[in-house]
This record gives sequence, C-alpha cells and structure tokens, in this order.
Amino acid sequence: MYAPVLSLVSTFVLASLTDAKTVLDRQCWHEYPLVTAHISSSTDRTKEYAFVIQDSIHRITEFGAPWTHPPKCTLILRNINDKLCVYTSTSFANGRGISIITTPTIAKQYAGLPAFTDQSALNAQQINEPTYTWRASTILNKGIGMLATKPLVFADRVTSYTPAFLALLEDELTTHEREKWWRLAIEQLPAQTKEEFLGLAYVFGDERFRVQDIVQANTFQVEIGGRNHLAVWPETSRLNHACNPNAQYIINTDMLSHTVRATRPIAEGEEITISYTSPLDPYSVRQNHLRPSFRFKCACSRCTSHTSDDTLSLIHSLQAQLNDWSASSTGSPEMAEQLLQLHREEGLEGFMDVAYGFAALAYSAVGDETGAVKYAEKAKEAILMKDGMWSANLRIWEELLMNVKAHWSWRRRE
Repeated sequence: MYAPVLSLVSTFVLASLTDAKTVLDRQCWHEYPLVTAHISSSTDRTKEYAFVIQDSIHRITEFGAPWTHPPKCTLILRNINDKLCVYTSTSFANGRGISIITTPTIAKQYAGLPAFTDQSALNAQQINEPTYTWRASTILNKGIGMLATKPLVFADRVTSYTPAFLALLEDELTTHEREKWWRLAIEQLPAQTKEEFLGLAYVFGDERFRVQDIVQANTFQVEIGGRNHLAVWPETSRLNHACNPNAQYIINTDMLSHTVRATRPIAEGEEITISYTSPLDPYSVRQNHLRPSFRFKCACSRCTSHTSDDTLSLIHSLQAQLNDWSASSTGSPEMAEQLLQLHREEGLEGFMDVAYGFAALAYSAVGDETGAVKYAEKAKEAILMKDGMWSANLRIWEELLMNVKAHWSWRRRE
C-alpha cells in the first residue's frame, strides 16, 4: 500500500470499516465505506520500546492446539472488561503462521474456524498459493505497488492469502504498551512471515512504533466474535489505491482469507489497484478520508477530472429515479443502461452491484424476463466479489431469480 514517510504525530489513525455499518442513504442497498478509528497516546519520546516483556504480562499456563506459544496477556482492560492476549500458531496454514491479539473468549472462536480446523479447505480453495499474476515493483510517487505479469480478465484471481497478524481494535492501551504487545506477536511468527510483515510500507517512520506504523499503512478490518479486529495480509498490502480500481477484494471470515480479483481487463505491466475508500463518494469526501488515514492525496484520473463529481451526481439522480415506484415514475431499462455505462466510464466496475440491481428491477418492471435475469445474475456476481455470500443483499436477487414473474417488481411500470 502507498504510504509516504512523514514525521511522527501524536495520533495513529487506523483505517477500519465503520462499526455501525453506515448505510449510504442515497442507495436502497447497503454500501460500507471505510472510516477511521483514532487511537491516541503520548509520543513525547520520554519512554522507549519495552523489548522484554515484564511484570505487566500474565501468562495463561494451560494452552494447546492450535497455539504453539503460551499466550501472554495484559491486565483486565476496563473498556472491554477482559484481558488481551497474544496467541500465535507457527503451524497455521502449512507453517505460514499467524499471531492474533484478542480476548481469551474470542481466541476460542478463532480456533474453531475452518481456517484452523480444516487445512484441506485452505488447500481446496488454493489459499496461500501463488497465482503468478503479479509482481511487486517500485512505482513513481507511490512506493511499492503491484504490477500484472500477464493479461488479466474479469474475475481472474490476483491473490488469496491468510493474514499474518490480527489485533482487536481498542483505544485503552497507550501507544508504547500497544507496540510492546504487537511486537511480541510479530516476533513469534515464523521467520519468513515475520520478514514479509516487517518489509511492508509504513507512514511515520519512527522506529519506536514500527509495528503500529506498518499496521496503519496496511490494515483491513475483520469482525470476529462480534468485535472488530485489524488484520494485515502482507501480499495484499502491495496493492495501491485508486478511486477507479481495476480489482476488488473480499474477506472470508471462516477461512480468514483475503482474495483479490480483477474487475476489468488488466494489461501486462499495468498496476493492479483497489480502493481504500468508497469510490462512490464525491472527491472531497474521498480525499478527507485518505489524507488523515493514509497520509497521501490521491491523484488518480477521477481525482484530477473536472467532471467526475458531476457524473456521480448524475449516477445518484438516476438511481433515485429508478428507485421511484410511484405512478409517475420515469424509471426505465434505458435509464438503467445509462446508469451502468456511467459506472463503467468512471472505472467503477467493482462497485456495480447496486446498478445491476436497479437494472434487474427496471427490466422486470416492463415484463422483460430475460433482461431481469441477466442483471440479477450480474448483481449476485458483483456482490459475491465485493461483499461475499454472507451479504443480505444476495438474498434480494436470489428471490427474484427463483421466479421473476412472481416478484413484486414484475410489470410494475407497464
């Protein structure tokens, strides 16, 4: 991920998905944009790293599979009413290893996931296997990025990996304390995984907080046991941002996997990108998220365009008209096709699930079963690539596909 080195400030800003799962009110289906969680503590340089764990650590004397190290824990933290412990398995995923900082209760839930209990499932889904579709390379003004090593088409898999590190999102530990625990977690990883993690990009450049700095620049969010955890997938972290990305990712919480697929044709040598923020937001909103969270100003083609925000306004206007089911509605298949084309022109192929959904309903509303099925299938495909099989939105299109003519939208606009 892109992360220029800047001077240290007193607040680490960690990117995560909103806890409240904010619903964009201009759409009739959910979209979950990235927001920021601020974790603040003193960085006045009066205290150095604690490399040796001392009296504040409480050891859990009984441990076993899947953990290969005795868990070490904090005292009870008031805000979560529990302690946080470092759980490491060097045997996880055929020796790739993983370190997790979480509560004892949630650690049991992690241990019960198929990712831990069924190695054959990881193998069957080719998780942690190289695809030979990309290489890491230095990119002007972006640091390290990911370039395609061969032409890619829609839905081609770019990466699919398990994380090296996860940590429950909290704001109670001081920056120095958090670094101590996070460093312990990284130190216990297998040598190769540790090296890959420590080789990732960072934001501030202060070695005293190196692990937190790396997490800031490379984190994704995953919810396990009802609590948000920050997660780092080293390979995926090579992907830079664009507001018109040519790839999309999905996180499978059962397998703890992060999978990236192409959303449009990608030429050999072309950079592969994902979006760090909601590309459906206007320019100012996107920049206001990216600047404090990742410390850069996006200069992609959409952010330098004088017409991109106008196009977004038109997209929102068309969606509102298509979502109008009154007798005077002007929604039509032609309007839906215009909506789809605008998404493609903006490079939003990975975020077309809502647009495909409107198209499915528009065709159903005029009694065109073929068109309705076509776009309901595309809406499903887009949801699976972006939100996964757990998305409630998937049920909407499965219901329509079961019997288009029995759907509430059938012939509503004839």
